[in-house]
Amino acid sequence: MSRFQVVTVSICLILIMIDGFDVLVMSFTAPSLSAEWKVPPIELGYLLSAGLFGMAAGSIFLTPLADKIGRRHLTLVALAIISVGMILSVGAADVTQLIACRVFTGLGIGGMIANLSVIVSEYSSDRRRGLAMGVFSAGYPIGGTIGGVIAAALIAGYGWRAAFAFGAVVSVAMLVVSWFFLPESLEYLAEKGSPSSLPRINRILGRMGRPHLTELPLAVSSKQTSGSVFKEVFGRNMLSRTLLMWIGYAFLIAAFYFANTWTPKIMAEAAGNNQLGVTAGILVSTGGIVGAVGFGILSTWIKSRLLNTLCLVLSGVAYIGFASSFGTAGLALALAAVVGMLTNAGVAGYYTIVPPLYSAKARASGFGWMIGVGRLVSIVAPILVGYLIAAGMPPVTIFYLFAVPLVLSALCCIALGQVLRRQDAVDTAVVEENAVQASSGAA
Repeated sequence: MSRFQVVTVSICLILIMIDGFDVLVMSFTAPSLSAEWKVPPIELGYLLSAGLFGMAAGSIFLTPLADKIGRRHLTLVALAIISVGMILSVGAADVTQLIACRVFTGLGIGGMIANLSVIVSEYSSDRRRGLAMGVFSAGYPIGGTIGGVIAAALIAGYGWRAAFAFGAVVSVAMLVVSWFFLPESLEYLAEKGSPSSLPRINRILGRMGRPHLTELPLAVSSKQTSGSVFKEVFGRNMLSRTLLMWIGYAFLIAAFYFANTWTPKIMAEAAGNNQLGVTAGILVSTGGIVGAVGFGILSTWIKSRLLNTLCLVLSGVAYIGFASSFGTAGLALALAAVVGMLTNAGVAGYYTIVPPLYSAKARASGFGWMIGVGRLVSIVAPILVGYLIAAGMPPVTIFYLFAVPLVLSALCCIALGQVLRRQDAVDTAVVEENAVQASSGAA
């Protein structure tokens, strides 16, 4: 990979790190904020879900705009939204205002995640694409880990508002960096096919050390006339793949955000120590770094679907083990890291499996819609937990409960493999039949 490609992928990595911090900052501030404002569990559940609601809306409604205005422009718009949302969060005066700020911030985060993954995929070399996607996926927990350490220090010294102020400063700084250094998607420029597309593509290729093109790829015109994105994503051959991956991802992300949002609060109350709760949240994110990068490395030897299925099943076991260890702080903290490792590996798995299922034309929309649907389902998780805790359900039982969707997500990956094998067999039969008919006609 050229220096230009490395810089581009690195910018995307830093941006997903900001996303990781921006999403989890609410969970890090929850113990301090709830104590200061006397927030009951049910209202806290809504606070923790507010950002997820915004992310779902951003993934569903903002991400498809990338096909109209470009991936670079959408990223800049999303960063601007995130920056404004974090700034407003600093001055929130009550729970209602903070919920509104978190929804607005989540809108930008949701519009950016799927968009960035496509840019990383395009600007990575074929040889290193799997590793690049694994490292990119690790950016989320890296942001949560580093941001959690910084947030813990800021909250201890200056209060919970300081954590949001830090997020605002970093978001504004990366908006400036992205404005000057983040390139446009090559596939978007080719699909657009405007008079400026070829010169812009050649400028980017030159910075990558690649030869210039004399004309846009001929395949572009066929892609443009192949039907709408909606028809491709929900077409007869793709519908079963789409539904299985969307449902599977929704199951995973519901359990994922339950653990990431409520673990600090649950551990803090179980141990009677707010700092221990923040530490547990940081360890979940730290384990996530290992899980995401590890998935990228192992996927070079093990098929992604098989590896993802294994990670999902083991994560369900880890949830049960973590919940059973609340009485032993040291063991619980160690298993918190395992929970983060396996669930983040599952997220990296879906990020690896799903984009290749769609053509370049439908990739951003199909992938973005999957993330959006998953987030819509995941919104329910933190809110539901707030009601369950208020009703007196022990946290141990809640963790047992959320092990179930992880196993169901694994079953969706298994079913996808069966669907793909069946469709491959049908395609092979059609090709053979056409070959026989052609040979008969020739005779």
